Amino acid sequence: MVPIYTAACVQTNVWPVYPKKGGPAELDHKEKNLSRAIDLIDRVAAWNPSKIYVLPEFFMTGAGGVGNTQRDRDIICVRFPGPEIDRLCALAKRVDAYVAGMVWEVMDDWPDRYWNTAFVISPEGKVVLKYHKHYDFTGKTKPGDVMTEYIERYGVDALWPVVDTPYGRIGCLVCFDINFPENARCLALNGAEIILHPTSEGRAPFLMEDVGGWEIGKRSRAYENLCYVISANQGHFLGSDFPTDRMRGRSQIIDYTGRVVNIAETTGECILQADIHIEQLRQKRAQVQMNFLNELQTHVHAVQYARKAMWPKELWKTAPTGGDLGNIKAARENLARLQKEGLFVPPSSSLDKKSFV
Repeated sequence: MVPIYTAACVQTNVWPVYPKKGGPAELDHKEKNLSRAIDLIDRVAAWNPSKIYVLPEFFMTGAGGVGNTQRDRDIICVRFPGPEIDRLCALAKRVDAYVAGMVWEVMDDWPDRYWNTAFVISPEGKVVLKYHKHYDFTGKTKPGDVMTEYIERYGVDALWPVVDTPYGRIGCLVCFDINFPENARCLALNGAEIILHPTSEGRAPFLMEDVGGWEIGKRSRAYENLCYVISANQGHFLGSDFPTDRMRGRSQIIDYTGRVVNIAETTGECILQADIHIEQLRQKRAQVQMNFLNELQTHVHAVQYARKAMWPKELWKTAPTGGDLGNIKAARENLARLQKEGLFVPPSSSLDKKSFV
């Protein structure tokens, strides 16, 4: 039996490594961010300990600056193992809890590429899960870009890895991934009961409180998969030319019914905790009524998915994207193809060529 325990979103302030537009890297910001995150978790663990701590996307570096030059990658990215990850492993062991978050990663066996990587570290101080982000228009490599080789190296389950822990089965999604129901469903089909969601969410209509699409999406992913979603966003931007209050905060913990059980009511630095009832979740999954996973007819849906080629497979197999613009160009070309094939009906007026959404 799994006892009731608490999980925590660690909504940290971030000093961007590239704080000024067109300016140089502030090399000490990476260390400052990492040390602050560690100090926050150490402090709350001594006062009101949790069994899972989730850090935001880009908590160590901020989002900008990483590119396809070796110098950019050396400044922004980390390795597993490496000094930054080693410090987080020591933290997890010290506080006797799982520690999760996201980093930019480079791997020696994928030269000239970098990855948006979520990680989970066990209380024994071991990295027990790595997940590579599947979606959004940045220059990172995604598993689908190199899918055949990726699966040959790591296996199919590495696309949506799940780790079995004493506190439930844990998987990860990163930021924009939450908008694709398939991601959470694939984690659930691999057994996930808790989805950890390091995220980096600013201010836009689709991110509005309660009514924005991402807000609805988070709750929907929890409801339709009978799982917890633990979503940790960034706090304030410090020491940069970005607005201090650029990020919207609202880290939140959502239960397996889609109910928000706690939410950060600040855009700044905070730690948000809530009870996790894994045994109640398992009781819900043991019922017949409203058990969507039990009724899921994968054989029916697989037919339609196999018939519809949407985003091109292995688009960046031979070389990285070259940055956001490569993906934007590919998105425009793909959209035109889908319209020509009749999947989308083109609007009556031509699309604005300066826009890709």
